[in-house]
Amino acid sequence: MAKNNIPTYTITIDPAYAENGEDLGIEQIAFTATPAIKVKGMAFSAQAKPLFFSDELKYRITAPALIPMEIYRFDEDTAEEYNVKFTAEEIELIHGKFMQQMVNRDLFNLEHDQSKTVPAYVLEAWIVNTPKEDKAYSSFGIEVPEGTLMVTAQVTDKEYYAELVSQEQIGFSIEGYLGMKLKEQQTNNIQMNDLMLPDGEHIINEKIYVVKDGKVVEVKDVQKEEMATEEVALEDTVVEETVTAEVPTEETTMAIDPAADAEAILAIVKPVMDEQMNALLAMIADLKNQFEEAISAETVAEEQMTEGVTLSAHQRFSSVNKFINNK
Repeated sequence: MAKNNIPTYTITIDPAYAENGEDLGIEQIAFTATPAIKVKGMAFSAQAKPLFFSDELKYRITAPALIPMEIYRFDEDTAEEYNVKFTAEEIELIHGKFMQQMVNRDLFNLEHDQSKTVPAYVLEAWIVNTPKEDKAYSSFGIEVPEGTLMVTAQVTDKEYYAELVSQEQIGFSIEGYLGMKLKEQQTNNIQMNDLMLPDGEHIINEKIYVVKDGKVVEVKDVQKEEMATEEVALEDTVVEETVTAEVPTEETTMAIDPAADAEAILAIVKPVMDEQMNALLAMIADLKNQFEEAISAETVAEEQMTEGVTLSAHQRFSSVNKFINNK
């Protein structure tokens, strides 16, 4: 029976909770007269009513291996009190890993004595989903909570099977390495209830206490609430900020880094420079041709002018000469 106001540890096969790097999960299953769960050497209190079903014709034994429950424990070495909790969700994970890694040889022992191997193997194992409709109840008459791991063992030795039944060693208790995760406690609930707080939310010692009908029904972390509020505020104002933030994103997606790839830049710029240079040279050549043509035209004009002047002087000289001779 679990106790209040003491730490509660939830059984888990999360590798993060393996103390010495063990592979967490079920290693063996013990046939026992007092069905119990053995975790790292800790034998938990036996169930009030052993639940099992034995088939005398087929030499099979069906019983629950793990049941969602919370059990009180007292550690004599440390004088520590705590609860150990098995949840339906974690039992399903344990079942899945067990079936994946199951090796039937020497899987069963007697009363947690690994030197006493039971000649048996797992015929089937399943999780109870609907207690009243599950075959654990309809076929074997075993009523267990939702999330229970049921196991049917096939005993291969008739005489050994008869001995198990006669000694009532027909319950199951698992063995293996299972981690224990400390559950977040609401240790101040009783004190808060004693204060008779009004209904609503009250912040005390960085905790938000939700009171309904004069009782604390929920305890929340103030910091988490503030973070959630900040996230909502950011969502309301993020639209405009993301629009302006898109511009530098496009600038940073350049295919070339100017400081690191000068050759690539030259490869891009040089053809443009060459084209502009060729156009400039063509322009210069055209201007040169025009200039030469202009010079040539001017030379011809000068020659024609000179020739005209020469002829006129000659004509005048001839006229003068004729005038003299006639005299």
